[in-house]
Amino acid sequence: MDKRFKHTLVAFKICPYCMKVLTIMCHKNVKFEIKFIEMHNKPDWFLKISPLEKVPILIIGEEVVLFESAAIMEYIDEITPPKLMSEDPIQKALDRAKFEYSNEIIKSLYQLIFSTEQEKFVKIKEWIIKRLKQMEEWLKDKKYINGNELSLVDLNFVPVFVVLNMLKPILLCDILKDYKRLQNYGDSITSLPCAKTGRVPDYEFLMIDGIKNQNTVLFRSNPCYFNGPKPSHCCFFSK
Repeated sequence: MDKRFKHTLVAFKICPYCMKVLTIMCHKNVKFEIKFIEMHNKPDWFLKISPLEKVPILIIGEEVVLFESAAIMEYIDEITPPKLMSEDPIQKALDRAKFEYSNEIIKSLYQLIFSTEQEKFVKIKEWIIKRLKQMEEWLKDKKYINGNELSLVDLNFVPVFVVLNMLKPILLCDILKDYKRLQNYGDSITSLPCAKTGRVPDYEFLMIDGIKNQNTVLFRSNPCYFNGPKPSHCCFFSK
């Protein structure tokens, strides 16, 4: 491969925004190298090249550094036809707004997962349920967010449903129980090969250990689950 176009992804194993990028890279069969870092111990080389000191970043060749998951996903989509992103200006703007919508849900899900305060936990859960209700409306008479064809918007929502699936055996009630269309949608996008291969093999293990070690509301509500057998996994990175 021409070194000018070599792709190196820098990621954190449980970062949902990194999962987004990995999902489209796997979907588009992009060749890449990956470097994992620990966010509590960021290496100096990373701090020098990451403008916001966040992951993911994509190093292209030896000089170009892309940051922010949405920008990286659009770049990958652009260089690997056929494109998943619409060419229509209005649809493209709506899609980008939904990218941000997915980010807000993901951020709130992680706040829920690692919350140690019951009152905060309940408020965040209520907020998430309202956002999911909106998604249920978007899916009326459609398989995917924009219709019956997969789009870049759908890949942005993959981490949402990976997390919700992980939470099913932990929460006392299923957040999606009143949203049949959303359940079917979540099953559809998480069953995509790229959704299965787009996360590290120990993702669930790391998340569950974090929930347990931080004495979160989730852990206190269901300690038997966390002290039982760990979930199985299947992933690209274990090959």
